[in-house]
Amino acid sequence: MGIRDKVEQLCARMHDTPQYDTQGAVLFVDLEKRETQRKYLPLDVLRTYLGGRGANMYLLYNLLQDGREALDPEVPLIFGAGTLTGDMPAATRGNFTSRSPESDAILDTNGGDYFPSFVKRHGYDHIVLYGLAPQWTLLRIAHEEVQFIDATPYLGLDNLDLPGAIERDFACTERKDMALARITTAGENLALCSGIMGGIKAIWARGGGGAKMGSLHLKAIMVHGKPDEAPKVAELKAHNKVIGKKITSTSVIKNALKQVGTPFLYKPSRVLGALGTLNNQRTDWHPTLDADNFDPYRPGMDGCFKCPVHCRNLNDMTPEGKGGWGSAALKGLKGNASYDKAQADVEHGKQRTYNGIHNDGKFDQYDKGDGPEYVTVGKFGPMIGLKEPEHILRLNNILNDLGLDSASTGSAIAWAMELWQRGIIDARHTGGLDLSWGNYETVEKLLFMTAKREGFGDTIADSARAVERGKYPAEALDYRMAVKGLFQSDPHDARILKAFALGLSVATRGMDHLRNRVTLEINARINDDAAFKTELYGGTVAAEPNRYEGKEFAVRRCENTFAVGDSVGMCRFNTKLFNSPTTPDCGDFATQLTTATALEFTGEQLNEIGRNITGLERMINFRLGLRGKDDTLPKRWFEEQIEVGPFKGEKVDRKEFEAMKARFYEVTGLNAEGVPKADWHEQLAGATTGFAVRVELPHPLPGAPEKAIVIDEPVANVVALRDALARRLPEAREALNDHSWNVAVNGHMVLAGERDTALHHGDRVAFVPIIAGG
Repeated sequence: MGIRDKVEQLCARMHDTPQYDTQGAVLFVDLEKRETQRKYLPLDVLRTYLGGRGANMYLLYNLLQDGREALDPEVPLIFGAGTLTGDMPAATRGNFTSRSPESDAILDTNGGDYFPSFVKRHGYDHIVLYGLAPQWTLLRIAHEEVQFIDATPYLGLDNLDLPGAIERDFACTERKDMALARITTAGENLALCSGIMGGIKAIWARGGGGAKMGSLHLKAIMVHGKPDEAPKVAELKAHNKVIGKKITSTSVIKNALKQVGTPFLYKPSRVLGALGTLNNQRTDWHPTLDADNFDPYRPGMDGCFKCPVHCRNLNDMTPEGKGGWGSAALKGLKGNASYDKAQADVEHGKQRTYNGIHNDGKFDQYDKGDGPEYVTVGKFGPMIGLKEPEHILRLNNILNDLGLDSASTGSAIAWAMELWQRGIIDARHTGGLDLSWGNYETVEKLLFMTAKREGFGDTIADSARAVERGKYPAEALDYRMAVKGLFQSDPHDARILKAFALGLSVATRGMDHLRNRVTLEINARINDDAAFKTELYGGTVAAEPNRYEGKEFAVRRCENTFAVGDSVGMCRFNTKLFNSPTTPDCGDFATQLTTATALEFTGEQLNEIGRNITGLERMINFRLGLRGKDDTLPKRWFEEQIEVGPFKGEKVDRKEFEAMKARFYEVTGLNAEGVPKADWHEQLAGATTGFAVRVELPHPLPGAPEKAIVIDEPVANVVALRDALARRLPEAREALNDHSWNVAVNGHMVLAGERDTALHHGDRVAFVPIIAGG
């Protein structure tokens, strides 16, 4: 069954009209045939998964064909705006979802700026893209009108130039009457570390979305025309004021995010001795990258669609540039240096010294821009051995133009540098490039080579798959800081922070903090209040960040909350538990969902919906071949102790880690392979595919530790069931072919005619060993 058959099968279960107030359509786009159709998701999808990320998973689960590679145009790329995107303060976000070409797991990447809100206000909740366009295409959406436009004139344009060309050709202005999701040359060249850009800095970064979009020959999606007003703006207004006040009055937002942006996180991580340095060989680095060292080059802040925070720090190193925005904003904030409070009063008095990257008074377009975020500071600072803020700013601006994910690109370069350090690769591999730590000239050159897949840039463009693609020897995997094939997203070294370590291991898209990071573990004030911490996470969590007890409760609550946040469209920074215990939570989201949809929601219901979303993601990953063993950590964190800071000597104990992971599986409702237990799987299947047949086995099999497995794709008969089992449990294929096992359907033995034995949703099948005798 091909993608078009899958789409038609799914559309037959959908509706022609909205099923609730404010619902937008799902726009199915066949890029190869240049055809579109609109449908509306059933109410059960909203009640089980919400919209945005959650509904994207519903769509992907139904449309994904087992065995297809990620860059196959038969594998769809799905965009979803959150249920409240554009309708609630700081709800500006949407997700791109598919199978990841970069990792072994799902591609699911979240971003903001203006594109998600424009999509929503033009009448669409989701866009499903599939098929290979016959030529490079610009997809133009203007309410009901959808056009397939030749994008050949825009090929080779990167992020600084493409929006201007679109504005010129269509007489529009980005962020006023146009929003644009686009790829750069890196995406055109299928660089696995390329993202989808949504603004000068805004990027759907993780998992290789740029390469996936490029595999469809889709250069950009343009939403053209001013967005309509929110349909229930008056009804939502009262509680939106409450939410807005919660956000803007929170200390971390008021004093840090609105003033300097996310780089404020560098100092507390440095003080704790928890920075990923030199590919995580060390955990300390220089104070020269503390946020106040960027003050002289920060002229102001920017933000996403109608967001009250404006957390995006701008930069300008040119002679005419202004700086000083947010200067001294962090001085005296003890919470920003929890484990060494004296550091809160330390400032560096940094002055503007930049005179061009070669100190020759020459400047170019990369000497001003948007950013950086903390991730970029960490990945292009300590991770690769750079310590000057001017270097970080310039590399940040280049990354923005080239559309490269700073987390994966920085980690890929750090991995290569450690392999160089150890003699595993040399100048013969790099084409003469010197990969010594802190070599700025090499790093800048390598970014452009990566986007073009030129020389050693072709290796970096293969990201964490470089060994698989024959670029490095197998021994290089010992130094790859990745989980499920995805490089770590945040700059933290989690050997101290056991909740961080658990979160990175179980995150459904790979080694990524944005799925479940328990950021408040680095807040000493919260750690010292046991009762408050228990209430916060719904279970007793050890106060010390380096202990293992109870961390499963913290990760589970964060994972639920963040999945809900993504699905309603809320920015992670303004969601409870990510940086603060007082920002908007599931109760706030439930209030606005009830108003927007005229359906009843509670905070408790949303917490369970968050669990459903991650459960479905794990079901997808299971289909992609991931198992419980893949919820792990890099070898280094188990075997090497950290050498500095107040927690010197820490590493992750394998036995304690496995026990903590087992507890996480239990509180989540997962079996030993990390997927929903059979009862929960049946419930999710009913809401997702509308079909579930539970198969009982004589004993546990590889991949089926419960002696049961649920087949959730429609199968007509027992023969089709056997085929489905072999696909879902390839590791148990030999056992499933055991001819001594008979089949019983709903208690009735099938001794002949398996092809004629029909199966229906809700049936029970048992494999029963033949008892022979004489």
